[in-house]
Amino acid sequence: MFGSLFRRVQATFDRAVDSLVSRAIVAIPFLFAGGFGTAALSIRLNREFGSEMGFLILAAGFVALGVVTALVVRARSDAPAEADAADEDLAPVDGEAAASADAPGFAGADRELIMAALTSAAPIALPAIVRTIGRNLPLVAAVAAAAFIISRGNGQAGTALEPGE
Repeated sequence: MFGSLFRRVQATFDRAVDSLVSRAIVAIPFLFAGGFGTAALSIRLNREFGSEMGFLILAAGFVALGVVTALVVRARSDAPAEADAADEDLAPVDGEAAASADAPGFAGADRELIMAALTSAAPIALPAIVRTIGRNLPLVAAVAAAAFIISRGNGQAGTALEPGE
């Protein structure tokens, strides 16, 4: 009875995950290119304007990029809000309003569909995630150690004991 619903949910979930993984695979080289481009630009600005002014110019460029990105994201999020305002005549009944109060972006059926997808995918995805983390445990430990060292702050960096103390 629910077999077709579960197959549909699984197919939708699989397409969403495939799309997300494909986008991430495409984005990774661009992220590396952006990092190297930023490093090259930093070196060039530091050579021409000095280190302090070069870093300030680079920071101002990133602030401008952030503002433009925020405006684009806001413009995209405003468009669905206008569409929702046009659909206000289709007011939800009390049961749907209570279900959508927890997750304001989802209708009751969408929330149930997502929960069904998560509960059906968790037994399959969790062992794969645990195996991946287990295989890459040294890398995960190194990243965690690096994050710990970076987050310690400058105040604790010079607190090493001298041999005579």
